[in-house]
Amino acid sequence: MNLNDIRHLFDYTEWANGLAMNAATELSDENRRRDFQISHSSIFGTLLHMAGAEWVWLERWQGRSPAKTEAWSLWTTESCADLATLNQRWQDGVDRRAHFISELDESRLMAELPFKLLSGDPNSMRLVDQMQHVANHATLHRGQVVGMIRQLGIEPPSTDLLFYLRREISPK
Repeated sequence: MNLNDIRHLFDYTEWANGLAMNAATELSDENRRRDFQISHSSIFGTLLHMAGAEWVWLERWQGRSPAKTEAWSLWTTESCADLATLNQRWQDGVDRRAHFISELDESRLMAELPFKLLSGDPNSMRLVDQMQHVANHATLHRGQVVGMIRQLGIEPPSTDLLFYLRREISPK
């Protein structure tokens, strides 16, 4: 995977995350916060987790490895209480990530980048692998959001990569 592939992967991720967020804005707050008994409970909780995880990884890429207490204190339903706040904070992270990617070169992308896990344990992976993980993580949780929307009896957005690619090649 090269830098152009990474740019394309994050363009897709942001497009698909936007569809999920837009679908969430169409729901009542009660439906956004309904507990579906899955990993992050609700649509809102899952979106909050997605944004928080992206923030953690971006911090790592910029040489900071936040501790679990710092990361989760910034991304809780108390500190990020509504969809508008979540959307703004997430978009700020997306903008920061776009800037980070714009300054990358191939050698940095392929280099090992050490970081600390939320537990504080040291780890290291190539930056490209970390970035692929972030995109894959988003795909996993978007699937959960789509499933929860479907359980509400509402047609969810089509967030698969195929729909993004078909959108790119469809005549305008």
